[in-house]
Amino acid sequence: MADVVERRVEKTNSGLAIVALIVALVALGIAWMAYNRAGEDLENQVSDSVQEVIDSDAANEAGEAVQEGADATEEAVDEGPDGVNDGTR
Repeated sequence: MADVVERRVEKTNSGLAIVALIVALVALGIAWMAYNRAGEDLENQVSDSVQEVIDSDAANEAGEAVQEGADATEEAVDEGPDGVNDGTR
């Protein structure tokens, strides 16, 4: 009797998995149609976005901030744990 119950449960789970697979494939198809409808290649969109970031002032400011942080770290290392610059660097 227990075997019959287990088989019914397995069929229900596999049926649910098939329904989930069909729903996922339909969602993928809708997403693909929406992507194709946009009309522009994704590579072009990514390269344009990257170029905008490179050309922006924010990228330059970030580079300057990183350099300032590196300089401050170098000064802290030169001073050592006691806070005195012993001139070894």
